[in-house]
Amino acid sequence: MRFDGPVPSEPEVASAPARRSMRGRRALRAAAAVVAAAALVALAGLPVYVFPRVDRPVHADAVIVIGPSSSDRISLGRQLIRDGYAPRLFVSEPSDKLSYRPCHDGDATCFSPEPSTTRGEAAFVRAQARAHGWSRVIVVTGQFHVSRTRYIFGRCSGVAPEIVAAHESLGPADWAWQYLYQTAGFVKAAVVGCATV
Repeated sequence: MRFDGPVPSEPEVASAPARRSMRGRRALRAAAAVVAAAALVALAGLPVYVFPRVDRPVHADAVIVIGPSSSDRISLGRQLIRDGYAPRLFVSEPSDKLSYRPCHDGDATCFSPEPSTTRGEAAFVRAQARAHGWSRVIVVTGQFHVSRTRYIFGRCSGVAPEIVAAHESLGPADWAWQYLYQTAGFVKAAVVGCATV
């Protein structure tokens, strides 16, 4: 068999500097993609975690401070009681912290949710609503947790929840953690559903 076409040339081997340059461009593109993705996630999370819809308090059967019950959350809960929005203040505390001072000040009733999560807190409210005829509660949390609280209490508490946010200062690392934690919490709530009481 005879071949009259041009003889194929040997494949060119890229020089070491060219290979390094190519790897550098790929790494730069990958880093830019990661930064762009992080920026998109941060922007998408602004209305959910940073600037969520917060309710104006209205008259309710109880004020529920959900965990972690920071001093800011408890102060806001007490202020809502003083302002006449509800007759009773409930503070969620894990069972190992029921010696916590607000639990013994006389103006708050502490409870340990089961499970010790927002789902458990909603289950506590559902049980109280059944036992005492509650129809509305004011739930105090941090702003990063407002949207997930609204989702879980809206599905699982059996009452109309009014969600208010205490001011809690967070640094950049705390915000990054809350984005991850709250997003995972949304996924878990959608998959697991409500706690039983």
